Amino acid sequence: MSWDTLIRPDLEPMRVYQPGLRGSEVRERSGMERVLKLSSNEYPAGPVPTALAAIREVAPHLNRYPDGSCRELRRRLKCHWGVDERFISVGNGSNELLRLMGQAVLRSGDEVVYAWPSFVVYPMVAAMFGATPVPVPLNACQAHDLDAMLAAVTDRTRLLFLCNPNNPTGTIYGQKAFERFMAAVPDHVLVVADEAYFEFVTDEDYANAADYFDGERPLAVARTFSKIYSLAGLRVGYAFMPAPLALAVDKLREPFNVNSVAQIAAAYSLDDQDEVLRRREENQEQKTYLYACFDRLGVRYVESHANFVYFMTERPVEVFEALLAEGVIARDFGNAPALRLGVGTPEDTALTIAAFEKVAARLGSI
Repeated sequence: MSWDTLIRPDLEPMRVYQPGLRGSEVRERSGMERVLKLSSNEYPAGPVPTALAAIREVAPHLNRYPDGSCRELRRRLKCHWGVDERFISVGNGSNELLRLMGQAVLRSGDEVVYAWPSFVVYPMVAAMFGATPVPVPLNACQAHDLDAMLAAVTDRTRLLFLCNPNNPTGTIYGQKAFERFMAAVPDHVLVVADEAYFEFVTDEDYANAADYFDGERPLAVARTFSKIYSLAGLRVGYAFMPAPLALAVDKLREPFNVNSVAQIAAAYSLDDQDEVLRRREENQEQKTYLYACFDRLGVRYVESHANFVYFMTERPVEVFEALLAEGVIARDFGNAPALRLGVGTPEDTALTIAAFEKVAARLGSI
C-alpha cells in the first residue's frame, strides 16, 4: 500500500507546528538546574485562586461528560462582556476556533490575508482547506500595515486575520486605523480579530474589536484563557461571532470539545479581575527592566503591548544557543534576525538580565 495515494497530496507542503523546547530538555543540554521557559508566552504564575478552587470542586465528577454547549461559561462571558450568548462560541483554545471558522468559510481557491510575521496558525488554516495564503509584510514599526492588507484583498479573499497585539512583535494598531479599515473591507471577507493578548494592553488607543462587534457584519473576535488567566494547559478560548457563523462552527466542532475542568476554571477566572489587573501591572513593570537591560547592551527591540518582547539580532541561532546555555529558553524563528522573549516573574527577570549580560560579554554583542 502507498500512503501517497491515500493522504491528501496538498498536505505535503505543510509543516507540523513546533512548540518551544521543554524545560527538561534544556536542563539536560545546559546542565542548569533553574531553567526559565520564556518561549511560549505563558503567564509565569498559575491559575487565579478562584479558578483553582473551582478545579478542586469539579475533580470528583470527571466520570461525567462535559456540558457540550458550555452553557455556564457562555452565560458568564455574556455577563462579563455584555455580548448575547448566541454570539459566543467556546473552543479547545482559541486555536480551534480559528480553524473552525476557516473550515466554515473557506473553499478551494479562496484567499486568506494576514500580516507577516504573525501567528503561524493563519497560513496553516489556509493550507488545511485548500486556500491560498496571502501574507502582507509588517510596516517599518513591525506593526500591521492595514492599508497594505486592504490592498491585498481581492474578489477571492474570504478570510482576513488580524492579530492585535501581534504575535511575535507585540505591536498594536489604533482605533481610528481599525475604524477606517472596517469601513473599507468588503462584505465578502470575514475579518477575524485574534486578541489573545489584549488583557495585557495598557494603551488607551488600543482597538478592542469587541467594541465594534454588532453581530451583523462579518467580524469575529477570538480570545483565550491561556495567557493572563494561566489556563494554557487546559485549552479553552472563546470568540464573538455572528449567529450564522456560530451555528456553522457548532456543526463542525467535536461534540464535547471543551473539557469540564477547562469550562469551570475559565468561568470562575472571570471573577478575579483584581488579580488580572495586578498581573497586567506586574507584566508592564517587568518589561521596563528588560528594556533597560537591552538599552544598556545595545540590543534593538520592539516596545511590546503583550507579555513578550521581540528583539533583533544578526546572529539568532548563536544567541538562542547562548541563552540556552544560561538556562533561558527564548523563541526562535529559524534564520529570521530576531528572537522573542516571554516576560516572567520579577525573579525570572533578574535571572534573564544576568543571562543577557553574560551572553553579551561572551559574544561581544547581541
